[in-house]
Amino acid sequence: MTATFKGMAILCFYPQHCLFQGHCINTINNESPYSLAGKLLPDYIDPNHNECMEPDDFYQVVIEPYTNDTERISLILRRTKNNDASNLWAHENENDTNEGYVFMFETDRFISGQQALLAKNKYFANSPISTDDKDIFICFGKMKFAPQDQ
Repeated sequence: MTATFKGMAILCFYPQHCLFQGHCINTINNESPYSLAGKLLPDYIDPNHNECMEPDDFYQVVIEPYTNDTERISLILRRTKNNDASNLWAHENENDTNEGYVFMFETDRFISGQQALLAKNKYFANSPISTDDKDIFICFGKMKFAPQDQ
């Protein structure tokens, strides 16, 4: 699959379940062509970790189009540890694992608490993740992914 996307995204994080889910939003027609789901990988170790740097959190992320669930992209992505408003990105250390895909989500807006619960009920009303936990948080921002040579 050679999917590409550039637009906005809404990511809802469920820290108590070590999961997140999201929607990609095309800024031209306001449609959502892709969904995202991610799971924290607490035991994943960066093979090229620099000892003087704080390690990142790693997520196994699946991106799939709403129109064809057989076309999936599976990526290992990073977030800054202990930073709920952190960006989410693909790093060159995972190029082989990510089959050459580049990915970047940049948080523009972060909400938590009651605001996040209201937004979750609006944007993720059909979520299979059942929670009334006030620890959820939502990040809104710009997102793009594509094969590396594009």
